[in-house]
Amino acid sequence: MYWQAFRAAPEALLVLDAAGVVRSASSAAEALFQRAGADLVGRRVAELFAGDPVFRPDEPVAAVMLRPGGDDLAVDVRTSTLAGDPSGMLVLAVEDPVAPGRSPAVAEQRELLGDVMITQERERARIAAGVHDDSLQVITAATLRLQHLRRRLSDPDDLEVLDRLEASLVQAADRLRRLIFDFRPPRLSADGLAAAVEDLLDGLAEDHGLQVSVEDRLIAEPALPTRVLLYRILQEAVANVGKHAGADRCTVTLGEQEGGYLVRVVDDGVGAENLVTDPGHLGLLLMRERAALAGGWFRISSVAGSGTTVTFWVPRGADLESKGVAP
Repeated sequence: MYWQAFRAAPEALLVLDAAGVVRSASSAAEALFQRAGADLVGRRVAELFAGDPVFRPDEPVAAVMLRPGGDDLAVDVRTSTLAGDPSGMLVLAVEDPVAPGRSPAVAEQRELLGDVMITQERERARIAAGVHDDSLQVITAATLRLQHLRRRLSDPDDLEVLDRLEASLVQAADRLRRLIFDFRPPRLSADGLAAAVEDLLDGLAEDHGLQVSVEDRLIAEPALPTRVLLYRILQEAVANVGKHAGADRCTVTLGEQEGGYLVRVVDDGVGAENLVTDPGHLGLLLMRERAALAGGWFRISSVAGSGTTVTFWVPRGADLESKGVAP
């Protein structure tokens, strides 16, 4: 009776043993994975998902399903344990997040998050242009007037006041240039992703005193829309290291895997104490959703006292613009 109910379940279900090997699959799983039951059972779960995601009880994961025809699919995976089973078996419930039968609430949440991303990117572009064309020009003009004024002054006290004013203007201009860089990093389009990430980490080191490094394992430079997408997720992950991790070191690794780009951000900070799981934490949600909307996945893992690792993957040629989330 149990076996018949399991096979007939409307969800795509896989039962894994403690070694991560599939022991049972529902009929819906066979359809979603496009594999017969005999081709699913006995396979290691790493053969069925890109990037070898880690599945733990009660921890939902965004992953990419590998299908025989090559049409890999971004999916949401919920994990639970078998009631009363001491052997460590897990049940994976795999859901296509864009399937017609998906929950209206989930669809609405994803649509709203997409709107947030669109608004966020438009505001970035508007503010960066406004700062460059208006505020920086005003500060530059004020600095030039102070230099003209300096030629007319000879009193040491007056010159000291002028020095302080010029120093304040220089500091304001530097902060505005940093703001423009955060919104529109110039090296991202001119010199590539690794160069832009180096600048990003240099800012982290300067602001928080961390040791930073970039491991560039990219074979070829991603297309610009994909580059911007990867950078935006990285930017939020690095900001979290500075704000919350209490770390001494941060390393970013850029690589390629399974027809896409795999990025890892590792810090040696406080670990699980820093791991933000509050659904209201918009930064974490946006990182996850940016990857998922582009057809990729996002994972964050942490151990108390041993740091935090953020890993995400997006397919080659990923572009949120075609999905209504233009970078």
